[in-house]
Amino acid sequence: MNNDTDETLMLNFSAGDQGAFDALYRRHRAPLYRYVLRQLGVSQQSRAEELFQDVWFRVVDKRSSYEPSAKFTTWLYRIAHNIVIDEYRKQQSEKDYRAQLDTDDAWEQPDNPAERQQSALKHCMGLLAPKQREAFLLRHEAGFEPAQICDIVDAKPETLKTRLRYALDQLRQCLTKKLGAENDTPIFR
Repeated sequence: MNNDTDETLMLNFSAGDQGAFDALYRRHRAPLYRYVLRQLGVSQQSRAEELFQDVWFRVVDKRSSYEPSAKFTTWLYRIAHNIVIDEYRKQQSEKDYRAQLDTDDAWEQPDNPAERQQSALKHCMGLLAPKQREAFLLRHEAGFEPAQICDIVDAKPETLKTRLRYALDQLRQCLTKKLGAENDTPIFR
């Protein structure tokens, strides 16, 4: 198996040979990890490890659609590139969100505390990224179970969990900033 090309190993893995995947992983793990780590920066080592694993999860998920039209390494690093680009976009989105939180104080502040909470929640919901807002509303307003939401939005369970986690974190941050100490009772648990 050590003399097999990457493309042959990937085709064998697609046919069910777990040993072929092990050989590919051993062959490419170190350089692929270094690529992801260098793209993110050494200060983000734990996130780089997560993304590195995501690359291999995608390889496993896409094994049945793999076709050796290009070198395996080209295909593998394209997957890694797309994951890193998605991470950059997410980080940029979070920076934009935080900047918006810091500069956006234009929200209706009724005198009644219950109405003020409702107004703040509506305002903060409007600041969420669309996919996060959609996941949050389907789960917490419409009452769908996570598996149902995955079917509705065509997302994997891990993706949905991430969207919900980020939505809740950003809502907490925004509501804390908008309502401050007056909000002694947590809105989200």
